[in-house]
Amino acid sequence: MKASKTYHWLLSGISTAILMIFFSTAGFGQTSQTLKGEVLDLSCYMTSGATGKGHKACAQGCLDKGLPAGILNKADGKVYLLVEDHKKSDAYKSALKHAADNVEITGKIISKNGVQSIVVEGVKAEG
Repeated sequence: MKASKTYHWLLSGISTAILMIFFSTAGFGQTSQTLKGEVLDLSCYMTSGATGKGHKACAQGCLDKGLPAGILNKADGKVYLLVEDHKKSDAYKSALKHAADNVEITGKIISKNGVQSIVVEGVKAEG
């Protein structure tokens, strides 16, 4: 009987470890997707709904100061936080130069604790 309890605890521990590894790497191994939409300065967007070419100068100033950026995806109307891929930081920096512009951003979509984001791998201006 004692061996049975030990086996149960061992099996529970292994299962917990496997689940922890799975959920901690949930964003890895995903395929890249492309979102099309406007690059947002999230500070003004979240506080006042500011978008569009009339807000471009302000939005660019906010992004240049290091405030958070996002993309308003045309396909689903959702906003995605732009996140830098440390191995492809030039793509993220390029996205930040397109405040209020419509672009295509390619990367891995990650949703965590209610926040949806895209890890920026590539940027293409829509034209």
